[in-house]
Amino acid sequence: MTRRATFTPEEVERCWHDALALWDVRVQLSPPEPHQPFRPGEDVKDEPLAYIDMVRRQVFVHFELLDRMGARDSLTAVLAHEIGHHVRFPHTLGWDAELRVLEQRLLPGLGQSLTNLFFDLQVNEFVGRTHAEALCEVYRGFLRAPDKGQDPAGGTSPLFCFYLALYEELWRKPHGDLVPKGRLETLERDYPGFRIQARLFVQTFYALPDPRLQFLYFCAAFIRYIDAPGKLRFRIPLAGDVPGPDEGDVDAAVQAGGRWEDALAEAREQGWLDATHDTKDADPLTTIARVTEHLPGKGGGKLRRALVARHYRRLVDRYILKLPSSPAKPEPYLRTTPEAWEYGDDPSTIDWTLTVVSQGHLAAIAPLRRELEADLPPPSDLGVPAVELYLDTSGSMPNPEHQLNSMTLAAQVLAASALRKGATVRGIVYSDRQPFISPWMYDEETARDFLLHYIGGGTWFPVEEMEKLSQERPDVLRVIISDSDFLSNMQDPDALARLSRAMKKSRRVVAFLAVPDEQRARLVLAPVLADKRFRLATVQWMSDFGPAAAALADALLEN
Repeated sequence: MTRRATFTPEEVERCWHDALALWDVRVQLSPPEPHQPFRPGEDVKDEPLAYIDMVRRQVFVHFELLDRMGARDSLTAVLAHEIGHHVRFPHTLGWDAELRVLEQRLLPGLGQSLTNLFFDLQVNEFVGRTHAEALCEVYRGFLRAPDKGQDPAGGTSPLFCFYLALYEELWRKPHGDLVPKGRLETLERDYPGFRIQARLFVQTFYALPDPRLQFLYFCAAFIRYIDAPGKLRFRIPLAGDVPGPDEGDVDAAVQAGGRWEDALAEAREQGWLDATHDTKDADPLTTIARVTEHLPGKGGGKLRRALVARHYRRLVDRYILKLPSSPAKPEPYLRTTPEAWEYGDDPSTIDWTLTVVSQGHLAAIAPLRRELEADLPPPSDLGVPAVELYLDTSGSMPNPEHQLNSMTLAAQVLAASALRKGATVRGIVYSDRQPFISPWMYDEETARDFLLHYIGGGTWFPVEEMEKLSQERPDVLRVIISDSDFLSNMQDPDALARLSRAMKKSRRVVAFLAVPDEQRARLVLAPVLADKRFRLATVQWMSDFGPAAAALADALLEN
């Protein structure tokens, strides 16, 4: 067959108007322009056939590829397909993000998203009512082209064959019209009921009233043809037309998991899904890791970090917004030195945990009380100080990107509290290796990102760095966030001496520790506890770190 000359402007304009008429809508898109190769001069196999640049609101078509595929007469159908994605599918990129989050929940580690296949099935059903043969020509040409429609291991993948079989059933084409004829027998052997399932899918999918049910039914059908989710790779025509969701879209989708529960329950009731295909995420960080882990070349690293930062920001806001309005009434995490409780004192001031540990069998008759203390700075030091945060990220705590790290959350609460009051913040993230030290930071986003650093390993508090930094800038509030490992470090006489020298060059030093036994902490830190510049604040449980950090910030930073 002799190919005609390149598309004329009149031909393109006519096809564009025919495509718009098919949807009977007005769209703010510019008429099609020729696609320019993304990497000129290189043999790029995956150049798109057509797509919409939403920034410029411009439709692009790879006219040369369309002609080379032998589908020149399919231009109207291709343009109608693009318009369909713009006006109907996906409705929003947020909806696309929801689908991507859900498919990773059903098939953890899925190597390539199926959402383009899903949206194309919706668009092509409408376009195919009048242009079915034109769309078929695109798929036939795609399969004829070198390296198109092929599984990386060679041959047309079972998943893509099933996808083509759906169009054969939808448009009543003979078997083998789109599915490679040489694959028909092996597909039926390897996947018994292959053709019957395709026919049933078409009869059911388009009759479902809810798009969530449609997607669950779609996933349930295609799961059968995915043997190795992490290695799934396929190429389809018209697949470059739906832009991927951005950070904000995915973040909103991570928070929207609850909206799928009713649809998932119905899918299980209908027998589409079983328990092996419904892994419910315990927390948003698990969902974030699952959604971003499969992206090519660990390309999800930046996206994951951004999503994790958004999650911690929500937690930080939750605690900071609960700060008491008056420093005279701090949260009950900042207590005074224990004193004997006497008859007539407020019973709510009794610290029963400390009493039982300290008094033993005399606890019932000699309880100890601890009042709440605001711990305001002295009048001569009014004003919000600069804050240095020493964050322990040893191996005993989880990586904050994969699991909630209470120490990291506490550091972010303190940093945000200081920054919102006009202070500057410097972070020192440490373990048993060289610590990460930030410059002075002036905004929450920078501080939040820095404090997500994680080292792992053993614990050695960088007291040498604290001493050096205190010499450089003595007007700083220094807060140590750690657990009982800090006490082990401070049993080194030289370390405690360095801490004492750093404290004398600081506005104040606060050891904010998760320790089960505060008395032991006081015993180890006795040499520095007597100094008014030092303060010990403790929590018994890691889960108390967040609210305690908010109370500590309120007491330390209130003017």
